[in-house]
Amino acid sequence: MQLKAFSTRSVQQAGRKAVVASAKPKAKAASGKATKGWGGGKENNEVDLSAWYGPDRKLFLPGGLLDPEDVPSYLDGTLAGDYGYDPLGLGKDEEQVEAYRANELLHARWAMLAAAGIIIPEGLASNGANLVGPTWFETGAAMLEGGTLNYFAVPWGIIGNPLPLFLVVAIEVGLMGAVEKYRSEGTGPQGYAPGVGKFEPDVFDGVDPMYPGGPFDPLGLADDPEVLAELKVKEIKNGRLAMVSVLGFAVQGYVTGEGPYANWSKHVADPFGYNLLSVLGAEERIATL
Repeated sequence: MQLKAFSTRSVQQAGRKAVVASAKPKAKAASGKATKGWGGGKENNEVDLSAWYGPDRKLFLPGGLLDPEDVPSYLDGTLAGDYGYDPLGLGKDEEQVEAYRANELLHARWAMLAAAGIIIPEGLASNGANLVGPTWFETGAAMLEGGTLNYFAVPWGIIGNPLPLFLVVAIEVGLMGAVEKYRSEGTGPQGYAPGVGKFEPDVFDGVDPMYPGGPFDPLGLADDPEVLAELKVKEIKNGRLAMVSVLGFAVQGYVTGEGPYANWSKHVADPFGYNLLSVLGAEERIATL
């Protein structure tokens, strides 16, 4: 309950800051230097947050098709990615919606990593890299048959780093278990970070556990609250797209028996001969996983 209460307060405070920040003429970094935001911004170095937060933000339907008064009152533009769409009423309970948001963020981040992890190895293998099980649904079988994971594989060479499956699982369970323990408890270990030096566990007190901040923020993503508010929107938009993409990869893999890179390559080579209609209309089609 304490963690939920903390998360609710932190998100509400961040939302209020974002709405207030949208009225400011310029976004200033912690150093006092004007910034366009991380990879964006408008003329005169402005970071306009009014399009993403507050009552005048963009909604899931354009003006004329959706009256802002029809948007549920609890969808007030505080959360990043709030487009006023909640047909199931999942956001009515503030504490519950914070749990939903945490789960959505975690799944979105994993999906972005998964999308890259699905496409890149298959693409590298198609262009000459010697990878074990490069197609995503073949990797596990290759590992169970005694294969090893070679990281840093590129078309022009491989840096040998063979890791058997049991070792990969042990490392991931150990590392992710520790990270999730600290995240759920809202604490952190004593440690060292470049540019910060040694730090004590209490340095994490008051830090939002779902976003950058604290001793480890090498890119300075949390230095400017306005820029961070903009990044939160970009993250959740890309994360939602990635979750849909990974679902699409799974369906395509089941239907065609191939990975997304192979599907894309065939479609680009023959857009009218290889597409959704031609695949579903093929007489001889064997789904293979």
